[in-house]
Amino acid sequence: MGTAIVAVAGTLLGSLLTFFMTDWRARAERRRREFVEAVTGVLEAFVEFRAEQYLKIEDRKSGQADTRETRRARYQARSAFTAAIDRLHTATRDLWLLAAVEEARRLTVALGDAATNGGVDSEQVRVIGDQLREHHTVLRDSAARALSR
Repeated sequence: MGTAIVAVAGTLLGSLLTFFMTDWRARAERRRREFVEAVTGVLEAFVEFRAEQYLKIEDRKSGQADTRETRRARYQARSAFTAAIDRLHTATRDLWLLAAVEEARRLTVALGDAATNGGVDSEQVRVIGDQLREHHTVLRDSAARALSR
């Protein structure tokens, strides 16, 4: 009788352990998938916002003023980037990655600030553009490092 009780208890304990391990793995995979989606969203939104800033610069160089549509596109790109950053903050606490994202935002805004209604500071655009290209690599590498943990 004692052997049967031990066998049943062992079976139940094994089943319970299997359940918890499966549940833990499923939650870990879901967190990883959410993190990958958040990082991908940030990178895509960063590229789109940067592109809108370059379009603003080209418009200023050719003497074109903003239209409601161009402003709307730029503001939507900035909002999408902000929303993607917010999603990333809920998916990770990796301080290096979050700092890299904030620097990407700062540089992209600075790029747009180099083009005002008064014209374009070409040297500032060149310097910030170089920093943005370098920083895109930093951001991508930070995301890959965070993902590999």
